[in-house]
Amino acid sequence: MAGLRERQKAGRRRDILAAAAKLFRRDGFADTSIEAIAAEAEVAAGTVYNYFDSKGDLLISLVALDGEEVRAAGKSIIANPPKDPTQAVSKLLTFYIDHSLIHLSKELWRNAMANALSQPTSEFGLAYAALDRKLADQVGELVACLQERGQIDADADAKAAGDVLFEVVNSLFQVFVAREEMPVALLKKNLARQVRLVFAGLGHSEG
Repeated sequence: MAGLRERQKAGRRRDILAAAAKLFRRDGFADTSIEAIAAEAEVAAGTVYNYFDSKGDLLISLVALDGEEVRAAGKSIIANPPKDPTQAVSKLLTFYIDHSLIHLSKELWRNAMANALSQPTSEFGLAYAALDRKLADQVGELVACLQERGQIDADADAKAAGDVLFEVVNSLFQVFVAREEMPVALLKKNLARQVRLVFAGLGHSEG
């Protein structure tokens, strides 16, 4: 019985998050109310507050959902990366980009980033930073995997390289979400160019 209740609670939480994501994208973060989210999820407004403290809490939960999903899928890339190391890293980072736009629009990412930057020690800011740390560590795992295959200099610091490569995609993504008119194709083009520049200093060999 307890297991059924937990599944029901998890399902209700997913429904509320799905409703929030839909309305945030359609109507904008500022113009979406908790009451509207509750109506979309077919629950009472009080039920939403049983799961989330505020709209900001809903937003960081969507960011967290995005981060956990993308890390889980990224494991498959690390398990079987392309033979060329530059392509392997580009594939992982490009996947981060593609997945980031499933749950959140550019406007929502701007809200999330603004909250994280303006309140770095808040629950939201700390959670956002923790998610970035996990993704950077995953990129480092891929670099270490490529080292084991002899495709990157064994003396290179895999963790530091992962941090640098993640900062490349992170900084480019910030520019992308700040410019509403910028197409994702241009973001990916810029990413591929900068990844190649980083790898020029990592002593990789062609696959």
